[in-house]
Order: sequence, then structure tokens, then C-alpha cells
Amino acid sequence: MITRALFASSLPLIIAVASTAEDTPHYLPHTLGNPPCLRSCSRSNDVLTYDTLQKCVDRCADLGHCCRNRLDTGDDVEDSSDGLLSCANGCEIAFFSTTVDACELQCEDGNNFDGCDYKHPNPFTKLFDKCGDCDCNKYYAVSSTDCRDGCRQAETLDEFYNYTDIGGCVTEDIPRFLFAGQSNMVGYPGEAKESLFLELINTLKAAGGKKPKIQQMRKYLINASKSTWGSSQMEAKLMFKLRKYIKKKNFNTEDYKKAICSFTDPLDGQLDCERNVSPTACGNDFGPELMFGHSFPKKKSPLKGKRIGIIKIAQGGTTIKKNWMKVNDGKEYNYWQYMVDGITASNGSIEAFVWFQGESDSLDSPDKEDYLDNLTTFVGDVRNEISKSSTKFKTPADVPVVIVELGNWIYLDIDTTVVEAQRTFVNNTANTVRVNTGINDNPKKRLSKFYHFNAASQMIIGDRIAKAVAKLLGEDS
Repeated sequence: MITRALFASSLPLIIAVASTAEDTPHYLPHTLGNPPCLRSCSRSNDVLTYDTLQKCVDRCADLGHCCRNRLDTGDDVEDSSDGLLSCANGCEIAFFSTTVDACELQCEDGNNFDGCDYKHPNPFTKLFDKCGDCDCNKYYAVSSTDCRDGCRQAETLDEFYNYTDIGGCVTEDIPRFLFAGQSNMVGYPGEAKESLFLELINTLKAAGGKKPKIQQMRKYLINASKSTWGSSQMEAKLMFKLRKYIKKKNFNTEDYKKAICSFTDPLDGQLDCERNVSPTACGNDFGPELMFGHSFPKKKSPLKGKRIGIIKIAQGGTTIKKNWMKVNDGKEYNYWQYMVDGITASNGSIEAFVWFQGESDSLDSPDKEDYLDNLTTFVGDVRNEISKSSTKFKTPADVPVVIVELGNWIYLDIDTTVVEAQRTFVNNTANTVRVNTGINDNPKKRLSKFYHFNAASQMIIGDRIAKAVAKLLGEDS
């Protein structure tokens, strides 16, 4: 099945100190609909699985076409090359088409599109990259007829050409939260240790007492990148406190009904649809929204017990002024309009704004020195947009804001300027809360120092955000 983990696997990661060039966000012109819409992912027969697509891709291979199934989880699976759509791309377009003629027309549009990244009109498909290396030990070349071959090969397969778009924009009337930032908001917990999430979940679900569970989790955590004895012990203790959420049967599934989320990356060119919160629903694999979605409905607040939504808009390797601020709206690499469209599509349902960003700014001057002023302006603009969209706020300052502080990687090894700016902003700005992500003078009370927080830290941070939001909403009630 297409998951957000697969969608996000091709996206740029957070800055690495040794190589920042790879994390420059790819520019895609803003192409969101007018008006923008948040609709349920289940509002159409839209589920395309790897196995279904592979049936058509196998036929492409029989014809001598080279490009593979891009839903493959293996390494280096390219969409296409030569600036043209592949036969496999045609198969995928066929799934989201009603007729062969319609599929071939989209192939023609895609081939004629001037650029590497083509966005099929269907809202459930990601961008087609036409400029990769379509190599399967035969040849690289893709011709202008390959995509149409995919349309035709799909014609006799039962799973294809059954698509019906329900159409319209029906946004569920529930309270929502706007989450935004860079790659630690996106997720990437598996980079520290790929197996860690399931190791922790299985330990907490298994029989046994507190002490042996904490000891077992600490053994798993100490093997994650940049973990220390102190951080592993701290994370294990805090994870045990989250067991009441994790022990639920629907925690590690797509069946959790109490929270939904969407993950919009500017590379996709449009707002994502909403799906049940799960470990692969809205990130790579997940960010703080996973535990937030499970713990916030249980917190003491005016929204306790209610079904909630999370609108997540994030992209790795971004700086606040160039990539997010209104002052640069319309320029390359700026994503302010995606924020506006997410707010507009919420239909006034946003209850608070959560911002988790600043690592990239910490690397360079004048970005780090200007961060406090930029953050103040940016949050003010976001508050203004949220306030305009809703009648629940009398003034923009009434919009609750959570600033998620940067972690130990930045604070201990890079620079403290942005962290100090985040603290100053919260201290000087009403109706805001700062969430600590592990910075502490006592090494025994710190969380992960890895630049992408590990699975434990992401879940702990998600719960801390839930507590912060509940506190702000409680103060407002």
C-alpha cells in the first residue's frame, strides 16, 4: 500500500553538518487548488498497492521497458528518465483513470510538461520524477510512447480503470492543530536505529513488570546513534510512562479513530488528504504527531475525548526566513502559501499552532542572529492567518502557539543562539509555551543527541507537545 513513509522516502533530509548542499529544498511552483481542500483519503477508491501495480509493471518488462515499480521499498528505484514518463508510470496513471484514452492523454500532458516533476491531477498520487536514471542493466532510454504502453497493458487487468472520484470538498468538522517545521517535524526516527520503534512497542506490550521493561528498553536504546547511558535510561523511563497509550491494540495500526492527520510536503505540490494517525500515516516514518494524536485526546482540556485532526506541513533543510516567512512569498523555495492554504482548508477548525524548526538557521550567520526577529514576525503572521479563518479568536494573539525547542545536537555541538532565541520569544510572548526536547545540564536527564530524534524521543516529544497544548487551551477556557 502507498504509505507516507514511501512518499517521504525520496524527500531531502535534515542538514548534516558535513554536507548541507543535499538538504536544499527542491523548488516546486505552488499549485494548490482554489479553494484549497482537506478531504479524507478514503473518499475515493484510491488505494494502489505494490502488488497491484506490479502486475502491470511486469507486462511493461515483458515489452522491454526498464523502469521499475516505484512503490518498491528497495533502494534507488527511479520513477523515469529522459524527461519522459515511463511504462510503469503509465500503469500508475491507469489505476487513477477511467479509460485508456484518458490515461494516454495524461501521459501526453506529462511528457509535454516542461520540468522534471510532473503532478498528475489525481490528489492521491505523488510527483512523477522524469529525470532519474531508469537503469535495470539494459539501458536508460525512455521513449515518448512508453507511458502509453503502460496505459494499454493495464487495460485487461481487473484492478485498473475502476477509479471514481467522489469529487467536491467535504472537510470533517473537528478541532485541528497546525504542525509545521523541518525534518524533525517530518520524522525520520528510523535513522538512529531502524528496529527501535518495534523493539520498544513490543517490550511495552509484552508481559512483565516496570523494572525489567525499562532495563530491556535501555538495552535497545543504547544501540541507537548518539545515545548515551544517561539518555537511554531517561528515554526508557519516559517510554514506560507512555505504555498506557502504546498498549492499546490500535496503536501500531491504521485503525485508530480518535485522530486523523495529513502530511503536506511542498514537493508534492498540493495539500495531502487526511487519514487515521498511524506510525506511517504522516511522516517518515512518523514525527511528533503520532503520540500527540494518541495522548492529547486523553489530556485535561476543553477538547478532552474529542476526535482531532493534525495538519502537518514540513520540509527538511529549511530556514525560517527564506523558506517559510510571508516576506518571501512567491519566491523560489518559499512555502508560506502552503501554510495559508492549510489554514484556509481547515475551515476555521485550527485550535493551536506548533512550530518545530531552526536547525538549519543554527548553522549560518546572519540566520541565527536574526532568528528571534524572524520567529516573532513569522508567528505573528501565522496567528493572523489563523485568526482571520476562525471566529473563535478575538485577536491574533489569542491563537495558542507551541515552540518546540531544538535538541542536544544543536545546543551542545553546534550553536546555542537559536535555542536562546526560542526561549526569549516564549518568555516575551503571551499565550505561548516552549517544549523541551532533551536539553538539560544533567546528562542523566537528556534525550537523544542524534540530529534526527530516535523513535523514543519522537514519541516523548509528541506527548510533551500534547501537554503544552492542553495547558494553553486550559488557560484559555
